[in-house]
Amino acid sequence: MNQNFVEVAVRAEIEAGELLGMLDNGEYLGSWEEAGVIHIYWPEDKWSNAVLVDLKGVLDSLEMGDADVKVHSVQDKDWNATWAASLKPIRLGRNIRIRQSWNPGDPSFGGIELVLDPKRAFGTGYHETTRLVIEWLEDHIKGGERVLDIGTGSGILSMVAIRLGAASALGIDTDTVALDCAKQYAKENGFGRELVFRVASFESLGSDLYDLILANIDVRTLVTLSGFLSGLLQEKGIVCYSGLLQEDYDEVAEALSAAGFRITDRRQRGEWLALGITVSCKRINVHTFSR
Repeated sequence: MNQNFVEVAVRAEIEAGELLGMLDNGEYLGSWEEAGVIHIYWPEDKWSNAVLVDLKGVLDSLEMGDADVKVHSVQDKDWNATWAASLKPIRLGRNIRIRQSWNPGDPSFGGIELVLDPKRAFGTGYHETTRLVIEWLEDHIKGGERVLDIGTGSGILSMVAIRLGAASALGIDTDTVALDCAKQYAKENGFGRELVFRVASFESLGSDLYDLILANIDVRTLVTLSGFLSGLLQEKGIVCYSGLLQEDYDEVAEALSAAGFRITDRRQRGEWLALGITVSCKRINVHTFSR
């Protein structure tokens, strides 16, 4: 029997993973994001006005009630073509290529390639913040680093870091579905014990210290994380924050300064920022937490 689908396109300044994680209705098929628009798909028999009300309620709670939301049907006969045609391989940074399993590899490409199909996990390479962090990684991975990826989502940043030369990466997230996706991506791309994904928050980690910390997450969590960095980072370690907008810069910079850190690199794509962070020479009274 033919099955039709419903596509919902949301234009809003929010990460796809954050939005999907807040929906009560978890029966959507998948999502992808491009140029600030999140596309979410439901089987037609699972779609109802209640689902739309739930979606708009989440946007209201995020103070995005005026976000542009468009709903339309996709015929069964067009589904595979619509899905496949919507996503093409993309180049990130100087030497990273992300493709979907239904798109062929490029024999002439000599860089790093990862295969990531859209699933319920933020970070398949299309969002500006993912691009910014990958560009930062290309400039800062020297080889042999231990990486901590906070709010790992799809695990794309951890995987790129290892392919660039990091010795190991731990990706943590509180979204178990996203971590299941990340583990599957890692397996499909040939990663082994050097890449570990774990359900955890940064407050609950043990005494291990890392050479490089990545955090592409919401601004509220970035502010909180700033007070915990000293308990997670090696003395000469470095950090990359992303997931914040220009208007969030002062608040995040103030939190970092109070914790004894300074911003040494600021990158921007559209309204989104990525910040490179190191320990300040004037670091005093740094917050630590019990293990």
